[in-house]
Amino acid sequence: MRAWMGCVLVVFLAGCANVAPNTAETQAQPAAKPAAVKEANAKMITGRCHCGQVRYEAAAPAVKSSYCDCPGCRKASGALKAPFVTVRKAGFRLTVGEVAQYRAASGERCDAHGVWNFCPKCGSPVFWAGHKGDEVDLFAGTLDDPAWFQLKE
Repeated sequence: MRAWMGCVLVVFLAGCANVAPNTAETQAQPAAKPAAVKEANAKMITGRCHCGQVRYEAAAPAVKSSYCDCPGCRKASGALKAPFVTVRKAGFRLTVGEVAQYRAASGERCDAHGVWNFCPKCGSPVFWAGHKGDEVDLFAGTLDDPAWFQLKE
């Protein structure tokens, strides 16, 4: 039994030796992806609602990634901070299904300046579109590849 446990410990320690130290420098680097995945994702950002009835694509690159914690975003997302990936309206389109929309009359920042778009079947918030401007904010949780959500420091 001791010999077996010793082997397990040796294998564990050998595996730990290959792990990078936990530093800010190593944490800031995204995980490597196979070349084919990088190539395919370099042109399109894709995503969907929870049930898949609504799907979208947007031309890459993303404009930015951000969080919004205004009362409208908190209520629409059910989270204290709603994570968004912003894309250009011109490169964005629904590929499957249609969204339902909600215009809130609260007067809160995002409620007053845009409309919430969500899946009519499962209720997932999919994106927010402002009344003005040329951008769409995708809810980061709907992304097929969450690696598109990258905050700039």
